[in-house]
Amino acid sequence: MEPRDIEINIGRMSFSGQEWGDPDGRPVIALHGWLDNAASFGPLAPFLQGIRLIAIDQAGHGRSSHRPAEMDYAIWNYVEDLVEVVDTLELETFSLMGHSMGAIVSVMASAILEDRVEKAILLDGLYPMPRKPEEAPNALAAYIQERKSFRRGKPVNRYRSLEHAVRVRCLGQFPVTRDSSALLVERALFQDGDAWTWRTDPRLNLPSPTRFTQDQALAFAEKMTCDAHMLYAKEGYVDALIEPHRKRLAHIKFYPMPGSHHFHMDGETEAVARIVNEVMND
Repeated sequence: MEPRDIEINIGRMSFSGQEWGDPDGRPVIALHGWLDNAASFGPLAPFLQGIRLIAIDQAGHGRSSHRPAEMDYAIWNYVEDLVEVVDTLELETFSLMGHSMGAIVSVMASAILEDRVEKAILLDGLYPMPRKPEEAPNALAAYIQERKSFRRGKPVNRYRSLEHAVRVRCLGQFPVTRDSSALLVERALFQDGDAWTWRTDPRLNLPSPTRFTQDQALAFAEKMTCDAHMLYAKEGYVDALIEPHRKRLAHIKFYPMPGSHHFHMDGETEAVARIVNEVMND
Protein backbone atom coordinates (compact mmCIF):
# COMPACT_ATOMS: atom_id res chain seq x y z
CA MET A 1 0.00 0.00 0.00
CA GLU A 2 1.52 3.28 -1.14
CA PRO A 3 1.06 6.28 1.20
CA ARG A 4 -0.34 9.65 0.22
CA ASP A 5 2.04 12.52 1.02
CA ILE A 6 0.43 15.28 3.08
CA GLU A 7 1.33 18.78 4.28
CA ILE A 8 -0.36 20.45 7.25
CA ASN A 9 0.37 24.16 7.76
CA ILE A 10 -0.66 25.39 11.21
CA GLY A 11 0.60 28.92 10.57
CA ARG A 12 3.71 29.03 12.73
CA MET A 13 5.18 25.91 11.09
CA SER A 14 4.45 23.19 8.57
CA PHE A 15 4.17 19.45 9.15
CA SER A 16 4.79 16.79 6.53
CA GLY A 17 3.39 13.32 6.78
CA GLN A 18 2.02 10.22 5.12
CA GLU A 19 -1.56 8.99 4.99
CA TRP A 20 -2.94 5.52 4.33
CA GLY A 21 -6.36 3.93 4.10
CA ASP A 22 -9.88 5.15 3.49
CA PRO A 23 -10.03 8.99 3.39
CA ASP A 24 -13.53 8.66 4.88
CA GLY A 25 -12.45 6.16 7.54
CA ARG A 26 -12.15 6.85 11.25
CA PRO A 27 -9.18 9.21 11.66
CA VAL A 28 -6.18 7.96 13.62
CA ILE A 29 -3.25 10.34 14.13
CA ALA A 30 0.00 8.37 14.30
CA LEU A 31 3.02 9.85 16.08
CA HIS A 32 6.49 8.32 15.73
CA GLY A 33 9.29 8.09 18.25
CA TRP A 34 12.33 10.27 18.89
CA LEU A 35 14.60 10.56 15.80
CA ASP A 36 12.19 8.45 13.70
CA ASN A 37 9.57 9.80 11.28
CA ALA A 38 6.17 9.05 9.73
CA ALA A 39 7.61 6.15 7.70
CA SER A 40 7.82 4.10 10.90
CA PHE A 41 4.12 3.28 10.40
CA GLY A 42 4.62 2.11 6.81
CA PRO A 43 4.95 -1.61 7.63
CA LEU A 44 1.84 -1.56 9.83
CA ALA A 45 -0.47 0.46 7.55
CA PRO A 46 -1.35 -2.29 4.98
CA PHE A 47 -2.76 -4.51 7.74
CA LEU A 48 -5.09 -1.92 9.27
CA GLN A 49 -8.78 -1.92 8.40
CA GLY A 50 -11.40 0.78 8.10
CA ILE A 51 -9.31 3.70 9.32
CA ARG A 52 -7.67 6.79 7.90
CA LEU A 53 -4.12 6.60 9.27
CA ILE A 54 -2.48 10.04 9.36
CA ALA A 55 1.20 9.77 10.30
CA ILE A 56 2.91 13.07 11.05
CA ASP A 57 6.62 13.91 10.99
CA GLN A 58 6.87 15.60 14.37
CA ALA A 59 8.67 18.94 14.66
CA GLY A 60 12.35 18.72 13.74
CA HIS A 61 11.91 15.21 12.32
CA GLY A 62 11.52 13.87 8.79
CA ARG A 63 10.40 16.59 6.40
CA SER A 64 8.60 18.83 8.90
CA SER A 65 9.73 22.29 9.99
CA HIS A 66 12.41 22.79 12.62
CA ARG A 67 11.59 24.88 15.66
CA PRO A 68 12.85 28.50 15.74
CA ALA A 69 16.28 29.01 17.30
CA GLU A 70 14.83 30.42 20.53
CA MET A 71 12.63 27.35 21.12
CA ASP A 72 13.61 23.89 22.28
CA TYR A 73 12.06 20.44 21.88
CA ALA A 74 10.37 20.05 25.25
CA ILE A 75 7.75 17.32 25.28
CA TRP A 76 4.89 19.77 25.97
CA ASN A 77 5.68 21.64 22.75
CA TYR A 78 4.90 18.46 20.79
CA VAL A 79 1.55 18.27 22.57
CA GLU A 80 0.77 21.85 21.53
CA ASP A 81 1.71 20.92 17.94
CA LEU A 82 -0.71 18.00 17.98
CA VAL A 83 -3.58 20.14 19.27
CA GLU A 84 -3.01 22.64 16.46
CA VAL A 85 -2.70 19.88 13.84
CA VAL A 86 -6.04 18.27 14.70
CA ASP A 87 -7.68 21.71 14.84
CA THR A 88 -6.25 22.55 11.41
CA LEU A 89 -7.56 19.22 10.07
CA GLU A 90 -10.94 20.10 11.65
CA LEU A 91 -11.11 16.79 13.48
CA GLU A 92 -13.63 17.12 16.28
CA THR A 93 -12.99 13.54 17.40
CA PHE A 94 -10.16 11.16 16.51
CA SER A 95 -7.94 8.41 17.87
CA LEU A 96 -4.21 8.45 18.57
CA MET A 97 -1.52 5.86 17.95
CA GLY A 98 1.95 6.67 19.17
CA HIS A 99 5.29 4.91 19.38
CA SER A 100 7.77 5.72 22.18
CA MET A 101 7.96 9.53 22.36
CA GLY A 102 4.84 9.62 20.19
CA ALA A 103 3.03 7.48 22.77
CA ILE A 104 4.00 9.93 25.52
CA VAL A 105 2.68 12.84 23.45
CA SER A 106 -0.51 10.85 22.85
CA VAL A 107 -1.03 10.28 26.58
CA MET A 108 -0.45 13.93 27.44
CA ALA A 109 -2.75 15.11 24.66
CA SER A 110 -5.46 12.62 25.68
CA ALA A 111 -5.33 13.98 29.22
CA ILE A 112 -6.06 17.54 28.12
CA LEU A 113 -8.32 16.91 25.11
CA GLU A 114 -10.51 14.44 27.02
CA ASP A 115 -13.63 13.48 25.00
CA ARG A 116 -12.11 14.51 21.66
CA VAL A 117 -9.83 11.45 21.82
CA GLU A 118 -11.81 8.24 21.30
CA LYS A 119 -9.02 5.68 21.63
CA ALA A 120 -5.30 5.76 22.41
CA ILE A 121 -3.04 2.96 21.20
CA LEU A 122 0.39 3.25 22.79
CA LEU A 123 3.43 1.38 21.47
CA ASP A 124 6.30 1.02 23.96
CA GLY A 125 5.81 4.40 25.61
CA LEU A 126 3.48 5.77 28.28
CA TYR A 127 4.30 8.77 30.43
CA PRO A 128 7.05 11.44 30.32
CA MET A 129 10.35 10.21 31.73
CA PRO A 130 10.49 11.75 35.22
CA ARG A 131 13.37 13.41 37.04
CA LYS A 132 14.06 13.72 40.76
CA PRO A 133 13.72 17.35 41.92
CA GLU A 134 17.26 17.43 43.30
CA GLU A 135 18.65 16.65 39.84
CA ALA A 136 17.20 19.82 38.29
CA PRO A 137 20.15 22.24 38.84
CA ASN A 138 22.72 19.95 37.21
CA ALA A 139 20.34 19.17 34.34
CA LEU A 140 19.84 22.87 33.61
CA ALA A 141 23.59 23.52 33.73
CA ALA A 142 24.22 20.68 31.24
CA TYR A 143 21.52 21.99 28.90
CA ILE A 144 22.96 25.52 28.87
CA GLN A 145 26.44 24.19 28.17
CA GLU A 146 25.19 22.06 25.28
CA ARG A 147 23.28 25.02 23.83
CA LYS A 148 26.54 26.96 23.77
CA SER A 149 28.16 24.16 21.78
CA PHE A 150 25.36 24.18 19.23
CA ARG A 151 25.61 27.93 18.75
CA ARG A 152 29.31 27.54 17.98
CA GLY A 153 28.36 24.91 15.40
CA LYS A 154 28.54 21.15 15.83
CA PRO A 155 29.38 18.91 12.89
CA VAL A 156 26.51 16.96 11.32
CA ASN A 157 27.08 13.36 10.25
CA ARG A 158 27.54 12.94 6.51
CA TYR A 159 27.41 9.65 4.61
CA ARG A 160 28.97 8.66 1.32
CA SER A 161 25.77 6.87 0.27
CA LEU A 162 22.24 6.11 1.41
CA GLU A 163 23.28 2.52 2.00
CA HIS A 164 26.02 3.70 4.37
CA ALA A 165 23.42 5.66 6.38
CA VAL A 166 21.06 2.67 6.39
CA ARG A 167 23.76 0.43 7.87
CA VAL A 168 24.56 3.01 10.56
CA ARG A 169 20.87 3.40 11.53
CA CYS A 170 20.50 -0.36 11.85
CA LEU A 171 22.88 -0.21 14.82
CA GLY A 172 21.43 2.86 16.55
CA GLN A 173 20.37 3.19 20.20
CA PHE A 174 17.28 1.14 19.29
CA PRO A 175 18.46 -1.28 16.56
CA VAL A 176 16.17 -2.10 13.63
CA THR A 177 16.31 -4.42 10.64
CA ARG A 178 17.79 -3.27 7.35
CA ASP A 179 14.33 -2.88 5.75
CA SER A 180 13.04 -0.74 8.61
CA SER A 181 16.21 1.31 8.64
CA ALA A 182 15.84 1.99 4.91
CA LEU A 183 12.28 3.28 5.39
CA LEU A 184 13.36 5.67 8.14
CA VAL A 185 16.57 6.82 6.47
CA GLU A 186 15.08 7.51 3.05
CA ARG A 187 12.60 9.94 4.59
CA ALA A 188 15.13 11.56 6.92
CA LEU A 189 18.10 12.23 4.61
CA PHE A 190 18.82 14.54 1.69
CA GLN A 191 21.73 14.78 -0.74
CA ASP A 192 24.12 17.66 -0.09
CA GLY A 193 26.81 17.74 -2.80
CA ASP A 194 28.58 14.40 -2.88
CA ALA A 195 27.27 13.24 0.50
CA TRP A 196 24.00 12.48 2.30
CA THR A 197 23.05 14.17 5.56
CA TRP A 198 20.13 14.38 7.97
CA ARG A 199 17.12 16.65 7.58
CA THR A 200 16.59 16.06 11.30
CA ASP A 201 17.25 19.05 13.56
CA PRO A 202 20.50 18.29 15.44
CA ARG A 203 19.08 20.13 18.47
CA LEU A 204 16.90 17.07 19.09
CA ASN A 205 19.98 15.60 20.78
CA LEU A 206 20.12 18.34 23.41
CA PRO A 207 19.44 17.13 26.97
CA SER A 208 16.17 18.20 28.57
CA PRO A 209 16.61 21.24 30.84
CA THR A 210 13.67 20.20 33.02
CA ARG A 211 11.37 17.21 33.47
CA PHE A 212 8.23 16.38 35.40
CA THR A 213 8.46 14.61 38.76
CA GLN A 214 7.20 11.01 38.98
CA ASP A 215 3.78 12.06 40.29
CA GLN A 216 3.41 14.82 37.70
CA ALA A 217 4.30 12.41 34.88
CA LEU A 218 1.86 9.76 36.10
CA ALA A 219 -0.91 12.36 36.44
CA PHE A 220 -1.22 12.57 32.64
CA ALA A 221 -1.80 8.82 32.31
CA GLU A 222 -4.22 8.83 35.25
CA LYS A 223 -6.31 11.63 33.73
CA MET A 224 -6.91 9.82 30.43
CA THR A 225 -10.62 9.14 29.92
CA CYS A 226 -10.45 7.52 26.47
CA ASP A 227 -10.26 3.80 25.74
CA ALA A 228 -6.51 3.23 26.28
CA HIS A 229 -4.36 0.28 25.19
CA MET A 230 -0.62 -0.13 25.57
CA LEU A 231 1.55 -2.65 23.73
CA TYR A 232 5.09 -2.96 25.06
CA ALA A 233 8.22 -5.05 24.55
CA LYS A 234 8.15 -7.39 27.54
CA GLU A 235 11.96 -7.66 27.53
CA GLY A 236 12.43 -3.90 27.14
CA TYR A 237 12.75 -0.94 29.50
CA VAL A 238 9.06 0.06 29.63
CA ASP A 239 7.95 -2.83 31.85
CA ALA A 240 9.95 -1.36 34.75
CA LEU A 241 8.08 1.94 34.33
CA ILE A 242 4.68 0.22 34.45
CA GLU A 243 5.06 -2.43 37.15
CA PRO A 244 5.30 -0.20 40.26
CA HIS A 245 2.18 1.73 39.21
CA ARG A 246 -0.25 -0.96 38.04
CA LYS A 247 -3.02 0.20 40.39
CA ARG A 248 -2.76 3.80 39.21
CA LEU A 249 -2.89 2.62 35.60
CA ALA A 250 -5.71 0.10 35.96
CA HIS A 251 -7.81 1.87 33.29
CA ILE A 252 -5.20 1.03 30.62
CA LYS A 253 -5.18 -2.41 29.00
CA PHE A 254 -1.64 -3.79 28.64
CA TYR A 255 -0.30 -6.22 26.03
CA PRO A 256 3.23 -7.57 26.56
CA MET A 257 4.84 -8.27 23.19
CA PRO A 258 7.91 -10.22 22.07
CA GLY A 259 10.58 -8.34 20.20
CA SER A 260 12.44 -5.07 20.54
CA HIS A 261 11.47 -1.40 20.88
CA HIS A 262 10.40 -1.24 17.21
CA PHE A 263 8.29 -4.41 17.34
CA HIS A 264 5.54 -2.68 15.31
CA MET A 265 8.01 -2.52 12.40
CA ASP A 266 10.08 -5.63 13.01
CA GLY A 267 8.72 -9.10 13.74
CA GLU A 268 5.36 -8.35 15.38
CA THR A 269 3.75 -6.11 12.75
CA GLU A 270 0.79 -8.38 12.00
CA ALA A 271 0.22 -9.15 15.68
CA VAL A 272 0.13 -5.41 16.43
CA ALA A 273 -2.28 -4.86 13.53
CA ARG A 274 -4.66 -7.53 14.86
CA ILE A 275 -4.84 -5.78 18.22
CA VAL A 276 -5.27 -2.35 16.62
CA ASN A 277 -8.08 -3.64 14.37
CA GLU A 278 -9.85 -5.22 17.35
CA VAL A 279 -9.54 -2.02 19.38
CA MET A 280 -10.68 0.26 16.58
CA ASN A 281 -13.65 -1.94 15.64
CA ASP A 282 -14.80 -2.63 19.20
